[in-house]
Amino acid sequence: MVSMKYRCACITLKGRRCKKAFSFVCNKAKCCFIHVNAYLKYVLTIQKAYKGYHCRKYVRLLARLPCDIQGKILFYMCYDTRKNMCIQKILCKKFITFFGIPKNIGSSFPSLFLGVWRTSILTMIKGQFNEHVLLIAHLYKLYTKYLTISNVKCNYGLYIISNVVKKDIQECSYYYHYAGEPYLYTDEELTALHNNVHDLEKSISVYNLEYEDRVG
Repeated sequence: MVSMKYRCACITLKGRRCKKAFSFVCNKAKCCFIHVNAYLKYVLTIQKAYKGYHCRKYVRLLARLPCDIQGKILFYMCYDTRKNMCIQKILCKKFITFFGIPKNIGSSFPSLFLGVWRTSILTMIKGQFNEHVLLIAHLYKLYTKYLTISNVKCNYGLYIISNVVKKDIQECSYYYHYAGEPYLYTDEELTALHNNVHDLEKSISVYNLEYEDRVG
């Protein structure tokens, strides 16, 4: 059970307070990854308007510059393209380490991933599980940061398994805590695990918002 200070402040259809951990603060209200969707259309509208303004501003600045300076800018843009390809390869390798080859991503990927990944995390000791949660959270943060240059199939794969990841991590964290030795957590370890899981849920929610904004 999530403590009250970490719980979403929204009220469900049954008139009760939501029991999920909050991941965002919207209009001074704590919201979980489900109830934050009520603010999604406003967020997307603001993001699209700002990105359009941002791009037009730099295009106008580039047009005012002398031709030789424009040429230098274009040269470094090509350099950035090569650098982006290196980053994409690194991210793709990290994806393969966790989830398998990108070419296998399709409609059946979530079900295949569910069986293999769930088996792997259920065989981890608590130290490995804590570290694994942090690594998955870091992976989602990296793909959020480099979403525009990372592999399209990897981007899609992370998006379609996001709910599976959050659900299984939550269930496994409860399982490890109540299963007894050698999985029983101390209060300090449980607090660290809760913080790690909360960080993972937040990372996934931010990634999903960015991905939906990009493909939408």
